[in-house]
Amino acid sequence: MKLSVIITAFLSATAYAAASNNVKSYILTLDDNQSALANKIQDLKSFVQEVGGKITHEYSLIKGFSLQLPADDTSDILQKIERFGEKLSCKLNLEQDQEVHTFKGPEAFEASAE
Repeated sequence: MKLSVIITAFLSATAYAAASNNVKSYILTLDDNQSALANKIQDLKSFVQEVGGKITHEYSLIKGFSLQLPADDTSDILQKIERFGEKLSCKLNLEQDQEVHTFKGPEAFEASAE
């Protein structure tokens, strides 16, 4: 019984890891000074889902959201999103999500502590 639970957990974790490698994450934001901003964000979210993307988070402090796109079709989908933004007459800021570090590593932390 315990062995089957462990095997099931391992296979689930492996499948999750494999699935997460097939997507790329992006952050899409809009400039605040645009008319009908809420409608444009909703239209963009709907369009992202139509072309195969997934909305992962909607930001409240900045006007935008994060999304995941299939890694195989990323460039085509990004072009479609940018063209759709042009049709909405809105300025999009679209960039790939990445980790941000304040320190380069443990040695940077030690140097700043001295």
